Amino acid sequence: MAEIRTGDSGGDGDGESRAVRSDICARLDEIRGFVPAERRPQLEEILWALRGSGDPAGPQAALHRLLRRCGVAAGLRAFTRGAGIGGLPAAVEGHPVVEAYVCPGDRCDRRAPARNQPVPDTCRLYGEPMRRRMLS
Repeated sequence: MAEIRTGDSGGDGDGESRAVRSDICARLDEIRGFVPAERRPQLEEILWALRGSGDPAGPQAALHRLLRRCGVAAGLRAFTRGAGIGGLPAAVEGHPVVEAYVCPGDRCDRRAPARNQPVPDTCRLYGEPMRRRMLS
């Protein structure tokens, strides 16, 4: 198995890491589709490390390398922002309050509209229902 280095910062990483984590969550089913069965244990090890409390940069880099080895030329970048991933944009002053489902662990910035959605999406990384929150 590949070594997955996690930082000693104890934090959840910077805003960019939170954005990448939300992209992984939003597109995890698609990511899993690119990883062949024989490499699934490695993928699950990476996801386990990503769920941890350390710096997510190490697991994100490991996921990028795994995807490249699985034939995704752009690696993790193929699944990150730029194609409308990540739910709602951040709320801006002067705009109405919006209800959205957000990360249950507040570890990423994924947001899914709550309007007309009585049942929340599920966080694909943690397997928990996203929580409803008012954004302003």
